[in-house]
Amino acid sequence: MKTVIAFLLLWIGTETNYNVDLPHPNIIMMSQHELNIKFYGGEKKGHGKLHAFYDPRNDTIYLNEEFDMHNPWDKGVLLHELLHYVIDMNGAVGKKFECMRETELEVYPLQEKYLLEVHGIVFEYDELFVKLQSACNPNLY
Repeated sequence: MKTVIAFLLLWIGTETNYNVDLPHPNIIMMSQHELNIKFYGGEKKGHGKLHAFYDPRNDTIYLNEEFDMHNPWDKGVLLHELLHYVIDMNGAVGKKFECMRETELEVYPLQEKYLLEVHGIVFEYDELFVKLQSACNPNLY
């Protein structure tokens, strides 16, 4: 896992202006049920599968226990969360971004670029969903 994280941090460093000379974040693997409880605070409220999330309160990335470091899609998921970590560690929230949620506007396009350029996977995401998800005031929608 350390090698995968190191590679992903190097990729982030070449594609952004963020400092990636950082200690690796904590990584905790959890079951789907545990992830839902940790993220949503109880029973799952959304739809779909929660793959991972970054918690800036403790610099920890929580990954689904089904994560496979040899699977390109899973590496893209880890890259996504590492980007949140790097953005947080670089102090961009409060400067470049109004809130952590707003970082999704940068993270999704970089995840798309990584999956295409490194693994040849076309990642199509709903840009409207990302804009709604990145609103700093979640009461807007």
